Amino acid sequence: MFIKYYNPNLHYAQNGFRYNNYTYFLKEKFGDRVQRISIDGGFTCPNRDGTKGTSGCIYCNNRSFSPFIKLKNHSIKSQVTAGFNYFHKLNATKFIAYFQSHTNTYAPVKKLREKYFDAINFQNIVGLAISTRPDCLSDKIFELLEELNKKTYLNVEIGIESVYDKSLKWMNRKHDYQTTVKAIEKLNELEIDVTGHIILGLPTETQNEMLGMAKELNKLPMKFLKIHHLQVIKNTPLATIHKNNPIKLFDYDEYLKILSNFISHLKSEIILQRVFSDSPIDLLIDPIWDKKSPEIIMDLQKFMRDNDLFQGKYYL
Repeated sequence: MFIKYYNPNLHYAQNGFRYNNYTYFLKEKFGDRVQRISIDGGFTCPNRDGTKGTSGCIYCNNRSFSPFIKLKNHSIKSQVTAGFNYFHKLNATKFIAYFQSHTNTYAPVKKLREKYFDAINFQNIVGLAISTRPDCLSDKIFELLEELNKKTYLNVEIGIESVYDKSLKWMNRKHDYQTTVKAIEKLNELEIDVTGHIILGLPTETQNEMLGMAKELNKLPMKFLKIHHLQVIKNTPLATIHKNNPIKLFDYDEYLKILSNFISHLKSEIILQRVFSDSPIDLLIDPIWDKKSPEIIMDLQKFMRDNDLFQGKYYL
């Protein structure tokens, strides 16, 4: 039985969670544990191949979120099979194929169709997740996504990163916020579940502006949200900037506080897929908290309980 915590719309909360949790959404929707299998589709990005830029976003090193299963044969079939073999050991029986690295709608539609349908052509694949930029969704791609949404469960992830154009310019995104709004609204028209990605801790924003971002996100017709804290990763433009002129980043206790308050300003219908960044330690420069993921989640829940905070508390 799901706990309807404080607010009747705060549905996907169990085990004391003070916010809607993606894990419980998946369990209710598919009736079992569901694991994502990350797939490298071999795509690039318009901000790297010279179309819009060559250096990429200021913080981005795709190695920090590339599939953990490293294969010499990068076929979709081999990657999905390797994911099956790994996660079956953890008793997972249902899977979502997750195109994660780079911009996963940045290719000819024929190539995209082939890769997407290769990924969902497995009995135990119950859905497809596609991560992309809001400026890489043409009419033909929207048509393909609409078709996919009729074939399987589809979740499109959009890199919002910030609602402030000054921040998007600082991070070298090469698009504005209105481009993001239009992409999410179009996906919603097609009845496709949308996940937004945002970053807390950008040096271009005050903490009040970060909390104000929740108010803007509440206006968007998206179902899920991933929250990241700004990290400095090796071999990125940000690493060079940080080395020459260190950026003030969140320490652990600061992040728990701002994150808890941010969640409390979100409307309760939004389901949180992620609440912090989780980069490989061998690539991470700063901040290093020496905390494992379960510990961070437990500390977040404790902070929210101790301070009587919960998702939607300050939503008006």
